[in-house]
Amino acid sequence: MDKIESYEKVLINISPRKWPSFLMKNAFVSGNEINIELAEEFARVGTVMDFKRFIRIDYTDAPEGSEKSFLTYCGILGLGKYLSKYYDKGLLIQLRERANDPRLPIRQAVVKALQYIGRQKSHRLVDYIADWKNGTPLEQRACIAAVCSPELLKDRKSILEALELLEWVTVTFVGDVDWNKDYEVLQEEVAQCWAIVVVANPEKGKQVMERWMKEDHLLVDVMMKKSLLNNSMQVLEGEWVNKWLQNLTTQ
Repeated sequence: MDKIESYEKVLINISPRKWPSFLMKNAFVSGNEINIELAEEFARVGTVMDFKRFIRIDYTDAPEGSEKSFLTYCGILGLGKYLSKYYDKGLLIQLRERANDPRLPIRQAVVKALQYIGRQKSHRLVDYIADWKNGTPLEQRACIAAVCSPELLKDRKSILEALELLEWVTVTFVGDVDWNKDYEVLQEEVAQCWAIVVVANPEKGKQVMERWMKEDHLLVDVMMKKSLLNNSMQVLEGEWVNKWLQNLTTQ
């Protein structure tokens, strides 16, 4: 019996009232590493009422690295599973709020939850989070990280939707930016996503990215350089990458 089967068996056979204690007891593997397998299994077995209850656990009550914060993590994945089947505006709002959580694992859980939705139907995900691109830097980061996931860029429509979203978020750095650590996080994600989309569709991706590399805007240039230095870009498009790195250096 593997771990996943073992977790499933335990969760099904113990009282739901004991779920929180079981989850917290097994929250981490190898020190402080989140037990993702257990969280994903709970997302399949748990109920929407549990997910709602767990997602409300705030960082003040369950700081990053605490066993209790794992309940929030599990609740977010559970809502992702639920929303992949059913639309619920209120739950999407709660998920969006958690995209701004100061706990990094919780923000990562939000991206995983959105990916659950996208796996069922990537175009549904784009509709669900259409307004996130106008939100805070961390909300923008969550939506592009999910939509630009390699596993979701399987057809031309998905790639074009990802490019449209990515361009919209990139525009953020053209205007006046009240720079803080959240924008730094977003900048890193935007650079990563450009590389992912170009690798997924080099012809269209390079065409759009070249327009941005001609902008001669400091913050955009920084992102483009980071993207060009991505290992996957270097391997797939080495000659093109070197050409544009040189151009950006001399601009």
